[in-house]
Amino acid sequence: MAQELKIHVKEARSLTILVGAAAVIVGCMLAGCSTITQPPSINTGGASQVNSGNLEVTLKETQKALAEGKDSQDVALYNIGVVSAHSLNYLKALQSFKTLVKNHPTSPRAEPAKIWIQALEQMLANAEEKQKLADEKRALAREREQLAQERNKLNYEIEKSRQLDDEIEQRRRSLKR
Repeated sequence: MAQELKIHVKEARSLTILVGAAAVIVGCMLAGCSTITQPPSINTGGASQVNSGNLEVTLKETQKALAEGKDSQDVALYNIGVVSAHSLNYLKALQSFKTLVKNHPTSPRAEPAKIWIQALEQMLANAEEKQKLADEKRALAREREQLAQERNKLNYEIEKSRQLDDEIEQRRRSLKR
């Protein structure tokens, strides 16, 4: 019994260490992916816009800075990707990150952009699968409704046949008398 208790304690410690390590990894990933590096030209107003939740203003300012060539393209593309992702414009975010990786493969933002690309592509694939399943569910519901209507028609016809059989049987009995 004491031996079994020691084994369970060791398993619990291993599990605790694994859970703790997973929490640290997830925390680091979330912190790294949610950090927005503002280009120098919009650093004063842009950071406060992002923190206040005004992602649209930040996106417009970053796009303007990119178009005017005021800031580093990789920083601007990364910021556009992050802001677009947080604004739920996943296709635009994906496009921005892919452009960053393609045009600036040695940028320090290229690796985080690759992680974003993987996450966004997986999320979009999941969304497509979810949509397919929802469509299939609707189709099955329509089919089930059609089958229920058909069953009701058949049950009605069966009932009419029974009534007809009963009438025939009654007439047969009456003729025998």
